[in-house]
Amino acid sequence: MRVILRTDVPKLGKTGEICEVSAGYARNFLLPQHLAYPATPGAEAKVADEQRIKQRRVEKEHRSLLELAGQLRDVSLTIAVTVGAQDQLYGSVNEREIVEALKQEYSIELEEKNLKLEEPIRQLGVYRVPVRLAENVESMVTVWVVKSDGQHQS
Repeated sequence: MRVILRTDVPKLGKTGEICEVSAGYARNFLLPQHLAYPATPGAEAKVADEQRIKQRRVEKEHRSLLELAGQLRDVSLTIAVTVGAQDQLYGSVNEREIVEALKQEYSIELEEKNLKLEEPIRQLGVYRVPVRLAENVESMVTVWVVKSDGQHQS
């Protein structure tokens, strides 16, 4: 019997897939548990349409992520921090501060988990911070960590 899965079913398939199963398995387990429904010609056509729509949406999202990755390559953030003797930072610059600076200066909203800092920045300087937007979409952001205006440089 051919069925269309409503949800992911382990060892059988993912949502929307059309599977061939025994009539007993379908009648006694998949259908009563609302895990699948019979694969009629109309239902198969509907699933095919939904998959095409989903594919278009995924492609559009991927294009927008690639565009954002291009924008991020051109971004140069300046984060002013307070420093002590020998230009040692009080505290550090972490993902949260970089995300906030991106939002304020460029209106680009990312999540902290998108930034891949190996460890917080603890010294003045220029840093290239990797940004992972999706599985196969990555970019870099340039971050300048400088003394705040209230301090003079030695």
